[in-house]
Amino acid sequence: MVIGRRWWVSSLTVMLLFSVLTVVAQQPALALTELPPGGTFTDDDETLEEGHIEAIFEAGITKGCNPPANDRFCADRAVTRGEMATFLVRALKLPRATEPDHFTDDDGSVHRNSIDSLFEAGVTKGCGAAEDATFCPDREVTRGEMAAFLARGFGYPVAETDFFGDDDDSIFNNDINRIATAGITRGCGADAYCPRAPMIRAHMAVFLSRALQLTPNTPPPKPRVTGQFTTYYTAGQSRVINIHKIADATDGAVVQPGATFSLNARVGQRTRAKGYVAAGAIIGGKIVCCDSYVNIGGGTSQFATTLYNAIFFAGVADVYHKPHSIYFSRYPMGREATLGWTGPDVKFRNNTDYPITIDTSHTRSSVTVKLIGSNGGRRVSAYRSGSATTRGGGSVTVTRVIRYRDGTRSTERWYHRYNPLQ
Repeated sequence: MVIGRRWWVSSLTVMLLFSVLTVVAQQPALALTELPPGGTFTDDDETLEEGHIEAIFEAGITKGCNPPANDRFCADRAVTRGEMATFLVRALKLPRATEPDHFTDDDGSVHRNSIDSLFEAGVTKGCGAAEDATFCPDREVTRGEMAAFLARGFGYPVAETDFFGDDDDSIFNNDINRIATAGITRGCGADAYCPRAPMIRAHMAVFLSRALQLTPNTPPPKPRVTGQFTTYYTAGQSRVINIHKIADATDGAVVQPGATFSLNARVGQRTRAKGYVAAGAIIGGKIVCCDSYVNIGGGTSQFATTLYNAIFFAGVADVYHKPHSIYFSRYPMGREATLGWTGPDVKFRNNTDYPITIDTSHTRSSVTVKLIGSNGGRRVSAYRSGSATTRGGGSVTVTRVIRYRDGTRSTERWYHRYNPLQ
């Protein structure tokens, strides 16, 4: 029970803060642990904060958010004041409280001991008037409060620069400037800190990692499907044999970072000796079968189109593709590719930092291509203008917008004119 006896805390606080600053200053640089793909937690993969989250995990500051498994970090969840007390006690290596139970509202909290330690170190005074003796352990920490916790806990000096324009009326204004001066925060946007916004666990990890001068440890990404596409056909046609043949020949291809993949180079010429058969092909502006050598492997352009769309949506570099001269309604208008020997071809460059594996599969009526790797969190949007028909032809412009994890984007456009069917 809190009686109100706190006269002795000031001298104890001075000693604790001195020892805390000494611990932080003397913290040795730890060798980075070699992490498995995806790292410790399953829900922070390829986020900007992942390296900092791993750093505070290795430092013993966090164990996860879903005991007993603790395979998640809950990066987007707001931090409670009780949780923050425990994080700070671990980060600052504070001793157990000498006289526990400084607050009246934390008796049932698993963070009670940490809250008392934080109080005796002078890092918190509670959440209300002194006579109320409350800490509000279940309340979300605001970004302003986080600044105060860190400024007190790490003893940052008074700042001379006002960094942000949205905290002038905040009681935490000076604390915010103190942690900005120390390089702990860069704000939440242009000239803003967002002092009243909840502090999420991912940003908390970054703040603590910087405060402790930890080295971010970003794990290699877990391979995942970055681009995928399926096209459909009528089962039992001779062209389906060719589609299955070329899909099987492409399956398992690995494209290293910086390398260029060529479909023709991978599968070679389509011949009867390899099991390809004659099927319809565009010859002289008409769909004909089956007296020309061009007909051997007819239909493989459907696989080329499927591969091209997987490439398109993976956000990797398109080196070469050429749409059909005639529009076929089974393909996305303008976003398709034909194939011939020795050309046209389908080529892409792996402009990511990790290998890409091409995974193919097929059924009696469909073929699917997946590109498996890591594209750094790229998000792709597709747009089309114009139109075409098989008999009348037409013109189409396809646009690909790639949004990158750092907020930048790139835009590419391809124009194609379809000829009328003769």
